[in-house]
Amino acid sequence: MGLRATLLVLSLLCPVMAAAQPGLEIVGPIRPPYVSEIDGKPAGPALELARRIAAHAGLTPNIRILPFQRAVLQLDLGGTLYPALLRTPQREARYAWIGMVHADRAVFFTRTGMAAIDTQEQARQAAQIGVLRGSELLPMLQSYGLDNIHIASSEAENARLLQAGRITAWFALNAVGLATAQELGMAGTEFRTGASFAQLSFWVVASPGLPPALIDALRDGYARLRQNGDYDRIMLPLTLLENRS
Repeated sequence: MGLRATLLVLSLLCPVMAAAQPGLEIVGPIRPPYVSEIDGKPAGPALELARRIAAHAGLTPNIRILPFQRAVLQLDLGGTLYPALLRTPQREARYAWIGMVHADRAVFFTRTGMAAIDTQEQARQAAQIGVLRGSELLPMLQSYGLDNIHIASSEAENARLLQAGRITAWFALNAVGLATAQELGMAGTEFRTGASFAQLSFWVVASPGLPPALIDALRDGYARLRQNGDYDRIMLPLTLLENRS
């Protein structure tokens, strides 16, 4: 079979194979600015990126917003495209990594006018530091030997506590913190950030049990979005947000 015929067959088969997967969904938690809700509907750059990747593979998946632990469980169970999961060594072999959404920075937010936190020693001297329950950043804080950690149920809670002066600092990813404060109507000048303590990458990931041909099709869709400029257009709101920091 010639190259042209082979490509034609693959182009016809790939959407069929993808569509044949029952119950394939895009599932993830609310995590501004990557995944959010606008007028009660799922939105956000990472969600749009995942949807466009799926479309390139011939899929039109249902989209569901679930709490973090339930969304990860669904990813483990199968048939799932997850729009923005942090890539960590512990997760490396567990999932099919489709494409990077954004590299974010772990930073301490403090109130404007207060000292920035740039070192672990400065973090130890803080009265209390807020971090999200279940966050990948919690073990990082604990590894610093801190005994001044306040575990919050949401990033919005951390932002409000910091604004009210009830915690000294808030440890979060830079874009996540900026977007959370923005969604709460807080002025961009209320908080400041210190040095980056780590850089962590959000990725679109898929359940590992999906057929290899479908995984390849999803990765190819991501590559095409990067090549044709659509990725940059989808990520523009996130880029503008980061440029304000």
